[in-house]
Amino acid sequence: MATILRVFIIAMLFYLVVWVVRGLIRPAGKATPAAAENELVRDSQTGVYFERSKALVVIREGQTHFFANAETRDAWLRRNSN
Repeated sequence: MATILRVFIIAMLFYLVVWVVRGLIRPAGKATPAAAENELVRDSQTGVYFERSKALVVIREGQTHFFANAETRDAWLRRNSN
């Protein structure tokens, strides 16, 4: 019984080491969904940085503009109306 327990513990430790090493060597360009949600973007009107998941987005002439709230978005739209 002690041998089986010892083998089980060694197998679990091996699995834990492999899991940790894989997490450390994850490719740099591969962002997790949570990381994308927490990405900071800059408000095009005020210059303030905030979380992308909370942004209001305007796409104009192929460029994406982010806004923290409707007020800054509307002010930017008034200022940049064609």
